[in-house]
Amino acid sequence: MQSGRASNKRPVAGGDLPPSEAVIVLRSVRSTVGGILDFECVSANIHAERWLGREERPLVRQRLLEEAPWLHGCGLFAACVRVAVRREPEVVRLSRKSDVGTVWLLARISPWEDGAVVFLEDLTERMAAEEGLRRDHDLLHAVIESATDAVYVKDLQGRYVLVNPATARAFNRAPHDILGRTDAELLGLDAAAPTLAHDHAVAESGETATYEDSEGGPGADCLWQTTKGVLRRGDGTIYGLFGISRDVTARRKRELEREEEARFQERFIGVLGHDLGNPLAAVRLSAAALLGRDNLPADVRRGVERIDGSAARMARLVKQLLDFTRARLAGGIPVRPREVCLEEVCRRIIAELEPAHPERPIVLEVEGASKGQWDEERLGQVMSNLLGNALQHSPPGTEVRVRLSAADSHFQRVEVRNGGPPIPDSLRPRLFAPFHRAPLEPGQPRPQHHGLGLGLYIVSQIVTAHGGWVDVASSVDAGTCFSVTLPRVARPPAALPGRGA
Repeated sequence: MQSGRASNKRPVAGGDLPPSEAVIVLRSVRSTVGGILDFECVSANIHAERWLGREERPLVRQRLLEEAPWLHGCGLFAACVRVAVRREPEVVRLSRKSDVGTVWLLARISPWEDGAVVFLEDLTERMAAEEGLRRDHDLLHAVIESATDAVYVKDLQGRYVLVNPATARAFNRAPHDILGRTDAELLGLDAAAPTLAHDHAVAESGETATYEDSEGGPGADCLWQTTKGVLRRGDGTIYGLFGISRDVTARRKRELEREEEARFQERFIGVLGHDLGNPLAAVRLSAAALLGRDNLPADVRRGVERIDGSAARMARLVKQLLDFTRARLAGGIPVRPREVCLEEVCRRIIAELEPAHPERPIVLEVEGASKGQWDEERLGQVMSNLLGNALQHSPPGTEVRVRLSAADSHFQRVEVRNGGPPIPDSLRPRLFAPFHRAPLEPGQPRPQHHGLGLGLYIVSQIVTAHGGWVDVASSVDAGTCFSVTLPRVARPPAALPGRGA
C-alpha cells in the first residue's frame, strides 16, 4: 500500500474529493481485556491520506479515531469493530455533516489479520443525483395524479402500465382493474378498434400524433382530443406508448351550438335583406315621382331629397347584406364576366364619391391596358368599398391615389393608397372578417354614416370569385395601400396558378 502525502494541502471532505477509491488497512488496538478501543493505520493510499489524515503528520501508524473522530459518529468505526470481531465482511452506506453539507460514503470492509481493510467510495454526487431524480419523480407523479386530462402509458402489447385517476374515471373502473389489461379487454374489440388503430399508427411511425374523435381515447361515450407518442430507451428502441386524452365533449357541443346559431343568423339576415328590398324600392319610386314635379315647394323638395338619399343608403346596406348571405350560404358571390374597361369603372366611382369628399382629392394613375373579362358591377363595388374606406381613414387635405397597372398580360393590378395612421398589427388578421369595423383614431372625426363592417369582406369575396387576391400594406411612412390582383380573364380560384412573391 502507498503511504505518504501527495501535496501539502488537502481538499475538505465533501468538497474537491478525489474520484478514486480510498483504501486503508487497520490493526486493532485492544484493551487489557481484549476489547477493541481503536484502530492503528497500517497502510493507506493517497486518497485515504487526503480524506482521513492531518496536515501535520502522516496517517500511517496513527490512531484512527484520533485522526478522524467523525468516523465514530457516522457508524464506520462500529462497522470495522464488527468485521474485526466476527471475521465477516460488511458493506455500509454512511454520511457525515461537513462545512460544505452532507457527505455520503460507501464503505466495503473486509477482515484482515487482527483488524480490517476498508474501501471508501464517495457517493455524494450520486446521492445528490438520486435525490434530484426522486424529487423530479415525485413532482411528475403529483402533476399526473392531479391532472384533469387522462394520462396513461401502455406497453407494446397494449397493456396499461400507468394510469392516473382521470383515466380510471374515464373507464369508470378502479386503477387496479385497468392495469395489465388492454383496451380490447376493457371495452370489447369493436369499441376499441379506433384506439388500437391509433396506437398501431403511432408505434409504426414513431412520431407523436393528435386525434379527435368519439372513440379514440380511454373509456367510451365521450369526444376525446388525444395526443399519443412513443417511449424510447437510451439506444432509441421503442418500449411503450404514452397518451394524454382530454374530454372535449362539452366544448364541441358549444361549438356546434354556436355554428348553428351563426347559420340561423345568416339565414335571418338573408331573409331580412330580401324582404326589405321591395318596400325600399317603393319608397325610392315614390320619391322619384315627387321629385319629378315642377311645382314642388322648395322645403318639401328638400325633405323628399333626404328621404330618397336615406332610402338609397338603406338600399346599399341591404345589397351588402344580400351579398354577405350569398357569400356565406350560397358558396360565394356570383360573377358574370364580360369585356370591361377597369379605367372607366374607376372614373365612374371616383365621380360618384368626389362630391361628398371635396377636402380629399382622388388621383387616378393608369399604366398599360386595363381591359379584361370581369363582372363590371362587382368591380364597381370593389372600387367603391376600397375608395370609401380610404376616404374615411385619410386625414383631411391629403389625397387618395388609385393606380391601375398591367402586371403582365395575364393579370391586372389595382392599388388604392391613402395617408394617415397605419393599421395596427392586432387588427390585420380581422380586416376582411364580416361585421368588422376599425376603431376611430384619437382625434379623428366620427364619419357621418357608419357601415355594417361588410365592405372589406365583400371586397375579398368578389375578388376571390374572380380568381384573384387582396393584399394590404400599412406603415407610418408609406400610409396604407390595399392592392387587388385580378386574372385578366375571371376564373374560379381552383384554376388560379400559384401566386408569385
